[in-house]
Amino acid sequence: TIGQDDTPDFLSLTYYGGNYNHRSIQECAMEIQDMYVRIDQSIASLLELLDRKIGLHNVFFCLTSTGYVDPEANDAAIYRVPGGEFYLNRCATLLNMYLMATYGEGQYVEAHYNQQIYLNHKLIENKQLNLAEIQEKAAEFLVQFSGVNEVYSTQRLLLGPWSPQIERIRNGLHRKRSGDLQIDVLPGWTVMQENSTDNRVVRIADIPAPLILLGAGIKAETIRIPISTNCIAPTLASVMRIRAPNASAAAPLDF
Repeated sequence: TIGQDDTPDFLSLTYYGGNYNHRSIQECAMEIQDMYVRIDQSIASLLELLDRKIGLHNVFFCLTSTGYVDPEANDAAIYRVPGGEFYLNRCATLLNMYLMATYGEGQYVEAHYNQQIYLNHKLIENKQLNLAEIQEKAAEFLVQFSGVNEVYSTQRLLLGPWSPQIERIRNGLHRKRSGDLQIDVLPGWTVMQENSTDNRVVRIADIPAPLILLGAGIKAETIRIPISTNCIAPTLASVMRIRAPNASAAAPLDF
C-alpha cells in the first residue's frame, strides 16, 4: 500500500485540461471553464485524501503542465501565419520512387510513422548498397519538399557534428526503434494524417507553464526564474533521497 512503510513511493497522475476532440475554445468556452473548475476540485480532493491518509507533512507534491495548447484555426488567418499541409505518406511514396530510379526496382521505404521514415535494411543489404549513403541521398531529396525545415538521418544524428538542435533530436533517438530519417516540419504547418482527424499543427514558440512544489520544509514563496523540465526528475530524486535517473544530466533545484 502506498505510503504505509518507510520506503518512499512515487505516484504519477495526469489530468487532461484540453478541449474535446480538438474543438475550438470558442465552440465550447463554458465547457472549458467547467473543466478547469473540476480539475481544481479533483486536485483539492487528492490533497485532502493524502492529508487524511498519510499527512501532507509526509508528501512532496509536484504539479506542472505539458506546455502545449491547440492553436485556434482563425489565428493563422488573422496574424497571417505562413503554413500549409504536410503529408508524410506522400513524401514516403515519392521518396521510394526516387530511390527506385536511382538504385533499381524495390520497396526501399518500409514504413513511415510520426514524421519518421523507415528504410528497408534487408533490401539495401541484399543489393550491397551503402545504408549511410542512401540515408543522406534520401535526406537531400526530402528537404526539398514544401513545409520541410530539416531532415535528419540516423547517420548524421549519431556521427555528425554537434549542435543544440541536433542534441534535442538525438535525445529522442533510439537506434533500434527510430526511423532512418526524421523530418522536422516548419512551424505553422499542419502534419496531416491519412484516414484520421488527428492532425497536428507544428509549434516551436515557447509556452511557459508554472511548476508548483508543495511539501514539508518548503516555505511559501514565488520564484520567477525560468527552469528546464529536465530539472524535475533529479529534484524529485533528491527529495526522496535516491539516485537520479541514469541519463539525467541536470542538477536538482535548490529550495
